[in-house]
Amino acid sequence: MKQNAILTLLLVLALFMFSGCSEKDSTGPDNPQPEAPALADNFDLEIVLPDSLEQYDSQDVDYEGVNTTGYSLAQFVGQSEVNQYLDVEQFDSRTLFAYEIVSSDDDGNWSPRLRGMPDLAWSQFSSGYILPAESAKAFFPDELIAGTYNVKYATYFRLYRKIDTSLDGTSTTYETGAFPTTEITYIKNDETFVEQGFPLTNLISDYVTDDQENYSYRFVAGDGWENDDTDNIFSWEDLQNGYWLTELDRAVFLNEDTTLKWKSVKYVESIQLAEID
Repeated sequence: MKQNAILTLLLVLALFMFSGCSEKDSTGPDNPQPEAPALADNFDLEIVLPDSLEQYDSQDVDYEGVNTTGYSLAQFVGQSEVNQYLDVEQFDSRTLFAYEIVSSDDDGNWSPRLRGMPDLAWSQFSSGYILPAESAKAFFPDELIAGTYNVKYATYFRLYRKIDTSLDGTSTTYETGAFPTTEITYIKNDETFVEQGFPLTNLISDYVTDDQENYSYRFVAGDGWENDDTDNIFSWEDLQNGYWLTELDRAVFLNEDTTLKWKSVKYVESIQLAEID
């Protein structure tokens, strides 16, 4: 009986090991976890904090239980300045950028990026303050914003054009300057154009989903514009024939002969995924 019990146990262990080896390991070396989107190396726009803040509005800010003078970060990144950069007038284009805060002191320049932190969305950045009495610190009262962003001697605000991809309530930010560009040739109104750009599929990497063909993609423009031909909803096949033109700040979709398939979509703020029934 004892020998039979041992043989039975060995058989069970063998079956267990065989089952484990036969299953695909989604976290093993052959199936690494998708990498988070990279940050752009070069900023699109840089704003330097003025030496004197006398002309700016201040208010009392609760900092560690004590009131101190604070200056809202939003007023240092003017809507008109950012709109001029993108050559727009009809909407607040500051929401189209990610924000990096960089220090300047005797130790050089420091940024939350050096701690592996992503750049801030406008809604986050605009909630912060500069506290002159606290080592000119950028300070965010919102407890949901990590303390790493409370940068001392904050001096430079660097803006990076970005597009958010949203799926099931989770948003992933892609900075368009993080992708290498190539020449994109297309025909519009019988005239040929050549622009720098990259494939739109870069904005829907496996970090978002590895099942891209089973979703539709709604492009949301910062100015609220709707494409009459598509209602801004595209298929994965459409995206595979589409490009983001970095200098023109727009998405284009091409036919096989490189003519434009639809109107281009300018000032894209986000791409919303919806599962196809």
